[in-house]
Amino acid sequence: MRLTHNLMSLNVYRSYNKSLNEQSKSMGKISSGDKIARSMDDPVGMGQREYMRMQLRGLQMAQKNMQDGISMLQAAEGGLDSITSALNRIRELTVSAGGAKEGDDKASIQAEIDQMIKSIDTVAKGTEFNGVKLLANEDPSLNHIRMASGSNVGDSLNIPMNNLTSDNLTDKTGAKSIKDISGMIASGKIGEALDMTDAALDKVLSVRSKYGALQNRMESLYNIQEENSLLIERADSNIGDADIAEEMMGLAKHNLLVEAGNAMMVQTNRLPQDVLRVLERVR
Repeated sequence: MRLTHNLMSLNVYRSYNKSLNEQSKSMGKISSGDKIARSMDDPVGMGQREYMRMQLRGLQMAQKNMQDGISMLQAAEGGLDSITSALNRIRELTVSAGGAKEGDDKASIQAEIDQMIKSIDTVAKGTEFNGVKLLANEDPSLNHIRMASGSNVGDSLNIPMNNLTSDNLTDKTGAKSIKDISGMIASGKIGEALDMTDAALDKVLSVRSKYGALQNRMESLYNIQEENSLLIERADSNIGDADIAEEMMGLAKHNLLVEAGNAMMVQTNRLPQDVLRVLERVR
């Protein structure tokens, strides 16, 4: 027996403190749902988890970029469809002008063609997404938009920009544009007018084809990114999410140890009093 140092009580207190800390950790994991609350809990796991979260946030932003890009191309598709319809109507009118038409009839045809050409310019200049005009790009140095398509360096897509206003819908030589078609009809050059219209249609349809392929690629990338995001979230859960059933069992265990420690400290703290009673009997 020792009077100055109650070693038994100190040992019980040390075990009690350890059980109390473990009880607190279990309660923290259950309340937060996280197995790794601090880097000291699992230094390697914490690093892995933060890297995965960085990748996940990057993928989620890339998915938003793909959605915006798809919406942009859908807006462009609407404008291209209107321009295609206008050119088809111009071609119909051109063929009609080659028939047995009087001067007044040809003048009416030319007037409608002029209106169709104006509508092409209106659509091309008015088709935009978030301030970006894909069909009326007037800056020759800006031929595409670079869009981040993933979470890593170098993951990007180029969306080409075009100028499909009437001045730029030219023939194969580039010498004449669709705006000159009325003059061709007036001078009886119906074949030349048709060639001009077909060249303009070829250019518009080529742009539609490229945008359609790019939209398919974006939708495919979006689906892949969505699958990758789910896989990363699952891996992050395996590393950092607490197993609630396991933590509940641990909490029950530590609760019992804390209560046992309290009871044992009561007992061990009585030892110095027992020493005093022995000393009293020595007299």
